[in-house]
Amino acid sequence: MTLENRSLRSSFLFFITLALYGMLGLFLGACSSIKEVPEVTPTEEVTSTSIVESTPTLFSTYTPSPPRVILLISQETDMELLSSLEAMIDELATEAGYVLETRTTLSADEIDPSFRLVVGLPPDHGLEVLAESSKQVQFLGVGLPGLSPTSNLSVVGPMGFRPDQLGFLAGYIAAVITPDWRVGVIGRSDMSTGLAAMNGFMNGAGYFCGTCRPVYPPYIQYPIQVGLSQYEIESTWQSAVDILTQASVETVFVSSEIDNQQLLLALTESGMVLIGGNSPVDELQPNWVATLRPDPGRAVRDMWADLQKGQGGASVPVPILITDVNPDLLSPGKQRLVEAILLELMEGFIATGVDPLTGEIY
Repeated sequence: MTLENRSLRSSFLFFITLALYGMLGLFLGACSSIKEVPEVTPTEEVTSTSIVESTPTLFSTYTPSPPRVILLISQETDMELLSSLEAMIDELATEAGYVLETRTTLSADEIDPSFRLVVGLPPDHGLEVLAESSKQVQFLGVGLPGLSPTSNLSVVGPMGFRPDQLGFLAGYIAAVITPDWRVGVIGRSDMSTGLAAMNGFMNGAGYFCGTCRPVYPPYIQYPIQVGLSQYEIESTWQSAVDILTQASVETVFVSSEIDNQQLLLALTESGMVLIGGNSPVDELQPNWVATLRPDPGRAVRDMWADLQKGQGGASVPVPILITDVNPDLLSPGKQRLVEAILLELMEGFIATGVDPLTGEIY
């Protein structure tokens, strides 16, 4: 081969090699440019996915309001009544998985699907109007006179609390345990409830002993009634003790409105035994026959199962509880006799003869 041919062959191989390297460079460049694109795209997808995943988390934290029982009270509500009822209703509500909420006001606009039962204590908060506007909720009026039961409104004490019935039962007990019917009552003369209790006592004693005329002197017409105003309870209460002492009274009913421990101690120091509307202190225990008080909680407990089922419309009187009984003064046999009379009183077979609203004898 000549020198000229060798030179041409070497030039040809050089250009072929250069072309191959050029094509390889273009291929590698294209491959590297393709790899750069996925690095951005997944970032955008991950960002988008994180937003979508956070949305369900907001809904998973939502919790509906628990079912509620509302207790409607006011500053005028009797605190002893409130404390006993509130504790009992709270117990029943907790067992049923409800939450008890105590309020002083309630409007129809505030009632929501979580409401199960509304219990109203005196004075009335317009329970009938609320019940009419919220048929899906059960309502219960306790000691609210004038309410008429409906499908979602039940009533404990359609004539309110009955001081005349408490007085009647106290008069009956006093006559049963006292020789010669020497019994008396102290009550509020400036309140219709006080008058109802005193006149109920007079009729209750008479229900057992008739004319109640003693066999032995002093020959006084029993029962003896002593009415006191609020001022007299605080300042001239000794006169009440003197009246009963001079009349040789042995058993006295002191209505719940008379809250004067000095008066009660003076009565026991004179040798009298007492029936009261409030539980006694320790010093009074030896001379304490029994305590008589309204017991609306028993009626509420009896109604509870029906109210849970949405079955309303019941109307029952306020039960009376006989407690703090001294068996040395009120024997078990005589207590059974008293409880039989109480049952007839509650069922309406015995009338007190007293208007519970005015306190007057009719």
